[in-house]
Amino acid sequence: MGSMRTIVKFAITTLKGGVRDRLLQGLILVGLFLIVSTSVFSSFSMRQTLEVAVNYSLSVIHILAIVLTLFFGLNLISKELESKENYFVLTQPVPRSSYVLGKFAGFLLNITAVILILGLFSAVPLLLIAAGEKGHALAWLKIASALAGILFSCSILGAVILLFTSVATSGILPFLMSCAVYAIGENTQPVKRYIASGMAGEKLPQSFKILMDVVYYVFPNFSLFDYKIYAIYNLSLPGTLVLVSAAYGAAYTALCLFFAVILFERRDMT
Repeated sequence: MGSMRTIVKFAITTLKGGVRDRLLQGLILVGLFLIVSTSVFSSFSMRQTLEVAVNYSLSVIHILAIVLTLFFGLNLISKELESKENYFVLTQPVPRSSYVLGKFAGFLLNITAVILILGLFSAVPLLLIAAGEKGHALAWLKIASALAGILFSCSILGAVILLFTSVATSGILPFLMSCAVYAIGENTQPVKRYIASGMAGEKLPQSFKILMDVVYYVFPNFSLFDYKIYAIYNLSLPGTLVLVSAAYGAAYTALCLFFAVILFERRDMT
């Protein structure tokens, strides 16, 4: 119980710090501006105005959430380590595991708040566009599922960043490595499907296929959480897909946090 209270305290402190962060506030303002422009952007399409609007809104939220995850996640530990702000806290009889988990919980609260705020603001232009589109209705449950998928991606990416920053001495290397992990994780599934389809023929060596299998199972599969297509065209979203992806996201996040705690506990703070 004591450790849980410590985690909650660190989470609340991190949440407050994120709210005061000017970068966070600036990106939210940019996101709100882009979402308000949904009506203008969707008007470029004469036949699928509502579909374009939903795609545009979800894409903006996704991009901003990932950018926020990268910058805010990198500042969770590395910024305080460089400025030595957390040395006093870590020299106290406080478990480092509580510190790491509390930081991550606060980060997750910040990202959740951002996605919710942007999602609520995006609902206004979508409602206005849907009102002018007769015979077209918004799939709110699937839009909410798409936002949840974005949150799953941010959770995994945040845990990966925390894992890298728990051992790095500066913020540059974790940033580059996190960007590389995200880029690879977004493309492993399409590449694997291309190889499995047989369209590549016999041109690809067997060693490359084995390497792709290793990369596919080691790196996070961010494509698994992309539900935008179901929200855009109001397609049937399989419940098993959501459950499997949620379990996968929780397991990958927990695994990264587990190693982050172990590495941070062994880190020399002197």
